[in-house]
Amino acid sequence: MENVIKKLFVAVLLCLMQTTVCTADTFKGKIVNAETGEILIGATVRSEINPEPGWSMQNSTETDSTGCFTLDSEWEGRIMITFSMIGYKNSRKVDYAYGPEVKDTTDLGTIRLQPTALMLQEVEVKAKVPRITMRGDTIVFNPEAFKLKEGARLDELIKKLPGVQRRDGKLYWNDKPIRLMMNGKDMFGGDQILGQLPADVADKLKVYDRKSELARHTGNDDGDEDHVLDIQVKPGFLDKWYGDIEAQYQTKKRYSAAITASRLSDQDPHMIYAQANNANRYVDKTIGSSMNRNIDGDGKSQYGSYNYQHNWQTKGTQQYTSNRFNISANMGHSDGWNSGKASTETFFPN
Repeated sequence: MENVIKKLFVAVLLCLMQTTVCTADTFKGKIVNAETGEILIGATVRSEINPEPGWSMQNSTETDSTGCFTLDSEWEGRIMITFSMIGYKNSRKVDYAYGPEVKDTTDLGTIRLQPTALMLQEVEVKAKVPRITMRGDTIVFNPEAFKLKEGARLDELIKKLPGVQRRDGKLYWNDKPIRLMMNGKDMFGGDQILGQLPADVADKLKVYDRKSELARHTGNDDGDEDHVLDIQVKPGFLDKWYGDIEAQYQTKKRYSAAITASRLSDQDPHMIYAQANNANRYVDKTIGSSMNRNIDGDGKSQYGSYNYQHNWQTKGTQQYTSNRFNISANMGHSDGWNSGKASTETFFPN
């Protein structure tokens, strides 16, 4: 009797396993560069299906080391599949998914993504130094391939990157806002310190899409991504101070002076800012913001700030966790005054 029960239990398990296997319609294919035929590793494949009106189901995957992908659909209906990668034009295919009732594999064949005009123009090799190389879904810019004046600053180098623009005080790449990072961490002080750093600090400049922290923890794509410009700093330029000192003086007590200093470090970055002026301007800077505006009236402004950050990582969670704490001290002051005089006289009625 006991042996019979065991056999029945095993049979039930096998049935369940077979039922589990037959739960999805599968689409497969391969993605390559339309110009060169080179396989594209890490290209994104997204599907969208509408089982019912007003109801949308999405799924995504990436190509493997051979440029191939498989994507399952557990719903029946018209399915639209989008293929994308940074530096390439999107491509789409429309098909029909039969859902869990049919175990079927549809071969979409070879998907050829066309490089953007920008990529075709900039991938040229000049003096044996390529400006752009591709590593999976990451675009890597080589700073040595860009011509800069001696003593150029980092912001000048970034402006020369193809596709980069500055609008309304913010950086964009291919019309998408950029999240600045340094050695894989959020840049201490934001983009306001780019004008202080020499262009020589940059070893490589990487552009990639960074998934949200939740997606990186769970492995489920929630569609929330940042367009990242990651500045890889040469080791010899870390743990050093960089900055500027400015001073101006005019007659009738018009003066302006400012000092800005930043210490680059993966573990302990610092930022110091101080200014004093009598030029009717209020200027201040902190870790993530800055202000420059007229004083209401005509007067003085003094401002200073000190910012420090300590970074560390929890052992065993380097891929996800970056711990830090900040210390900030700020001092602000502004004066303003106005004086006016009016006189009205009436000589005749009306």
